[in-house]
Amino acid sequence: MRVGDEHRINRLSLTPGGSLVAVTYLSGWVKEYDKVKYPRAYVGRITDRESIVEIRVNGNLVWDKTNPKKFWEVKD
Repeated sequence: MRVGDEHRINRLSLTPGGSLVAVTYLSGWVKEYDKVKYPRAYVGRITDRESIVEIRVNGNLVWDKTNPKKFWEVKD
């Protein structure tokens, strides 16, 4: 499910460009956020993080539940 612009609170998410972040939850539900300028910071603000099983940025797997460090905790 692509999250619509009407649910965005950051103005940067309304401008073209950026990354596509896909978050998969334990339930199997996938939320896609497009036009994300800072993916790590964006994911770090998601409140139900413990129910996340996988995160992809532009189709590339950047974190899954087998990784001991959370994606949003790892420094570049």
